[in-house]
Amino acid sequence: MSVGDEGPLAGEEVIGASEGRAGAEDRLDALREARRELDEVIEEIRTVPGLETFLSAPTFDDITAAADDQPIVYMSAAEPGGLALIVHGREVRHIALDDLSKNALGERVSPYLEAYSNYRQDPPAGLAGWAVALDDVLRWLWDAALSPILDELAEGSRPAVVAGGLLGMLPLHAAWMPDATAPTGRLYALDRAVFSYTPNARALSAARKVALDSASGHALVVVDPQPVSANPLRWAAVEGAAVTAYGLPTKVLVGPEATAGAFGREAGSASVLHLACHGVADLDSPLDSGLLMAGNRWITLRELLDMQLQARLAILSACETSLPGTELPDEVVALPTGLLQAGVAGVIASQWAVPDLGTAILMSEFYRRWDWAAPAAALTAAQQWVRDTTNDEKVAEWQRALADPSPWLSPEVGEMLIDQLAFADPAARDHAEPRTWAAFAHVGA
Repeated sequence: MSVGDEGPLAGEEVIGASEGRAGAEDRLDALREARRELDEVIEEIRTVPGLETFLSAPTFDDITAAADDQPIVYMSAAEPGGLALIVHGREVRHIALDDLSKNALGERVSPYLEAYSNYRQDPPAGLAGWAVALDDVLRWLWDAALSPILDELAEGSRPAVVAGGLLGMLPLHAAWMPDATAPTGRLYALDRAVFSYTPNARALSAARKVALDSASGHALVVVDPQPVSANPLRWAAVEGAAVTAYGLPTKVLVGPEATAGAFGREAGSASVLHLACHGVADLDSPLDSGLLMAGNRWITLRELLDMQLQARLAILSACETSLPGTELPDEVVALPTGLLQAGVAGVIASQWAVPDLGTAILMSEFYRRWDWAAPAAALTAAQQWVRDTTNDEKVAEWQRALADPSPWLSPEVGEMLIDQLAFADPAARDHAEPRTWAAFAHVGA
């Protein structure tokens, strides 16, 4: 997570990821190199007992079995144009995406990565440029890819998306078109369908089995590990309170208690894992992507793969916890992939450095809506609410919850949130921009 106490449009401080070390072209070169090295990474993972089939290619029977309950959408950029496959049961529909060529995608992603790199190096100076670049690439994605796909899906469907190559670095659910009837003047892809993502069909089937077998035991929450060589996360405590209000017995590791050792001892028996901390995506060496714990100790993806987990959901409320390290269309190695393989049914993670306050609001709204069975739907509903409501509407909702005590909002948290927006423009939608709500995506079941 990043720190943004001054509000979503102020200079947001961002911590803990690999961006800023190089420009966009260097980043693309690193991705291409990562692709060449990925086979070695996967083979290393497959030497771990129990992970021999990690990311092995699914058969057609695997795909159709996984697509029986929900459509699976495969998306890939190619030359001269891209392609989407929608698989539902044994039915396969092909959608030509003529504008989604590999060159066109690269030409769009490169300036986006450059703007994001500038933002990571100097958040106050780079914020406006990155916000514009994000808007631009998401607007293009609607016409080039999402609109044709959504036209083939039933309204309100819940597709599982396998995003190929550089598409995996973009929030496809936030592609948009102008819509004068919408509160923000835009229609987003997640307003037409509830998106989940998955590395492949076999992983999706395995995640569903874990979800069916999972029991509502207890939650393990990591809140702002300290000391670390990064700024404290003021609003992380709000996320901890939101998990506690969800109703599960909760074990909270806060500050100096949030050590890598304590997490390793407790994680295996938890049904929900919520980590409000700093994170890093290492695109050159994805197994070294990780989460920062007390004493500047990283829990890496390599270590997560060794853990025997049995959780219904893991929420990685940290920077860049969903960024992949490969261009391969069906074999993405990232923190969510590792957690699925380690025994977690579903993962919610971020694709960029997220604002601290906005993330706290989003997570509170997520737990308010989550019914255990459908985390992707709860995340989508929370994102829509955060996006569409004015500051005044948010404050009014929290005031109602405090006046008629609601279990999802503690008095302490409610007063903190109300005080934060007390001097904001009541009619403004301060969290309407995609960068404030769209980073988080659901992976798995």
